[in-house]
Amino acid sequence: MSNQVLFKGQAVKCEMVVLMLEKWGLHPQLVEDTAGADLNDLGRDTHVVVPADEYDRAHEILFGESEIERAGF
Repeated sequence: MSNQVLFKGQAVKCEMVVLMLEKWGLHPQLVEDTAGADLNDLGRDTHVVVPADEYDRAHEILFGESEIERAGF
């Protein structure tokens, strides 16, 4: 099964995305952009990948309309 990149950014942000998606029962993975990166550097470049069959749901959770926006506030 192939994976698709959902989010790219700093490690600290990607870790939060992974935690949030895991709470929704999805299976994201954190991938380092550079080999040998300092794992203590929270600003290092990373990305989050999800299985292809979970991509649409993960994208909607991360980037979709919030409940407040849907309610028209």
